[in-house]
Amino acid sequence: MRGRRFCPPDPKGLHPRESRLTKRAGIYKTLSDEVRRQVRERHADRLPDIAGTVRRLREAKKISAAEVCRRSGELDPRTLNALEKGRIRNPTLKTLQALAQGLGLSMTEILSAAEGGAEPDFFAGGPQGAFHLDFPRQGLKIVSLTPLIHDFFCGKLILSPKVKIPDSMLNTPFPVYLSVLVGGMDVEIRGRGVTSMKEGDNIFLRGSLRHSLQNRSQRETAVLLLTAPSFLK
Repeated sequence: MRGRRFCPPDPKGLHPRESRLTKRAGIYKTLSDEVRRQVRERHADRLPDIAGTVRRLREAKKISAAEVCRRSGELDPRTLNALEKGRIRNPTLKTLQALAQGLGLSMTEILSAAEGGAEPDFFAGGPQGAFHLDFPRQGLKIVSLTPLIHDFFCGKLILSPKVKIPDSMLNTPFPVYLSVLVGGMDVEIRGRGVTSMKEGDNIFLRGSLRHSLQNRSQRETAVLLLTAPSFLK
């Protein structure tokens, strides 16, 4: 038939055009996978090198590992040993707090040393933030949109489904501002009941109030958090 070219069927049962589209989709998927891999690696590179910093800080203070554990009141010597040898790259929030207590430093000082610099006077960031910390056991991710400084924290808390975070996580008596970016969250304040928050809702409270944050949904909840000074102090 003139004016119309016959295309023989592809051996795999696909029309040639369909075959080309399938191949192109495969190329796009490979590219997409590579982009995601590079993003993951870039984010991994932004993790503070806590493991490599702890031993240096301890030795600079001329404190034995046993003494750090004793001063912390709850840090297991095996945990400290694993951390200093790099077997634990992302210590839990509780471990970080115990390390700070044992070393006589603030969490900000430890994390800042891990970042490898003094407090910056200027920072132009992007949506990925200045750094992030992952606490899988607690079902919590902390994404700091600002560098580590003592006077201020602005960032996101990402709570896994059904996770409840106690006030010991923030561990600050100073003002706290929370705004739900994605999902929903319950804020329970002792003696004042529960405040249910949805996307766009915000709340202010004194960190000294006994409180907890709970994600009751089946998906992650992202919350904007502001504290001054930083709760990582």
